[in-house]
Amino acid sequence: MNRTYWIYIIPLLLLFAVTLPHLEQGDFRVETAHYGAIGLQAWQDPSLFWTLHEHPAVPYFNKPPLVFWIHGLILHLFGITLAVIRIPTILAAAGCVLLTVFMTRRLMGRATALAAGSILALSYEFFRRTREISLDMWQLFFMLAAAALWIAAAHTRRRQYAWLAGIPLGLALLCKPLMALLIPVIFVSWYFIGPSFKFLRIRDFAGFLIVTLAIALPWHLSMAMLHGGLFINQYFGHEVVQRMQGHINNQPIWYYAVENGKTYWPWMILLVCGIARWMRGTVSRHHRNALTFALIWLVIWAIAINLFPDKRPRYALPLYPMLAILGGYGLVTLPWQGLRRLYRHKLGRTAVVIMIMAFIISVLPIRFQAPPEPALSALVEWAGGQNPATVYSAALSAVDESMLYIKAGYWPTPLALLPQSGTGNLLIYTDTLDPKPNPDALCVFQKGRYRVIRQ
Repeated sequence: MNRTYWIYIIPLLLLFAVTLPHLEQGDFRVETAHYGAIGLQAWQDPSLFWTLHEHPAVPYFNKPPLVFWIHGLILHLFGITLAVIRIPTILAAAGCVLLTVFMTRRLMGRATALAAGSILALSYEFFRRTREISLDMWQLFFMLAAAALWIAAAHTRRRQYAWLAGIPLGLALLCKPLMALLIPVIFVSWYFIGPSFKFLRIRDFAGFLIVTLAIALPWHLSMAMLHGGLFINQYFGHEVVQRMQGHINNQPIWYYAVENGKTYWPWMILLVCGIARWMRGTVSRHHRNALTFALIWLVIWAIAINLFPDKRPRYALPLYPMLAILGGYGLVTLPWQGLRRLYRHKLGRTAVVIMIMAFIISVLPIRFQAPPEPALSALVEWAGGQNPATVYSAALSAVDESMLYIKAGYWPTPLALLPQSGTGNLLIYTDTLDPKPNPDALCVFQKGRYRVIRQ
């Protein structure tokens, strides 16, 4: 088989080897439960499709809808299992790997492309995101697609690719609020700093932005028109401004440096080698242009995520493809003849070894994720046997409410909608949340941190 095919196949096999085994381990946790329930409801109730809802009476304005629609459709069509809910994220990660290989091959050749794709596939903070519904992974996939089209336009001198790059960038803006707008900043910076690719003009950049806005604006404008201040205050005020101010989560400026220092091994060594090679000035003009692009991307994203007090490991996901490119360059420039022989003659054998290792991992009784929480499982089982009209969320987290919808088939009604008169209603409380139940109230269910009282 031609080496061009192997440079795409081997990184994919590596990704699947670390993501597909034991896919059903764990449970619907945190965003996976919450986002999955919202997306599933959008397809089960068409009236809640365009405006997402956490509950039929509670609109959800925190995030754009695209990833919810994708995962919700898969759950709607193929059933509610962990494998089904994780497969779309794995496919998005596979797309990121393929696009990284494509861009690196265009910019630096096949050997570096194979190395970069393999490093990305085996980067811990990258592949572990495939076990959840990851808005960041989908955003990264569409941003890389935009970058790949922009690079293709520069290489082939076909302006239409630059315009078409606006389609995936518009879709990226339908995954998470605003952050994908850093991509035009990266393109402009690369144009002025990079040593080549001056073919594209202002009109191409303007066309790119017009297409981007044509994709992203309709949903945003419709939400503003339909819901006015409720949408604007939550979407921009809470999700953007308050995160910028550190009201939701606040971490020190060195947070990402410490996190990467803990998890980006052994690739950190190759990254240092690649940067050192670039700084020594022994890089060809063609490779220098590629490394400049990767460094511009890294610097702009690093500045953006470090300026936000709200820091979480998943926000650093856009760094990993460019770190992989730099690390891949460091790997292929090592003075190791065995590496060259492997690339030239043994790619097929490498693929076979990867598949054998993946099979062994899949059959061994290895536990990668903790089993479902017994108390929550018991609550879900109990709730499945109740009349949904009588069950209220008195002090449940959004994730727990989502679990009831996914596994018991209905949302507990918000406490604010509890009628002033009436008896027989069931109120679910969590020990760690407020409000607390009346100690004299009749308790009909108790397990772990959950308690249900009858009104």
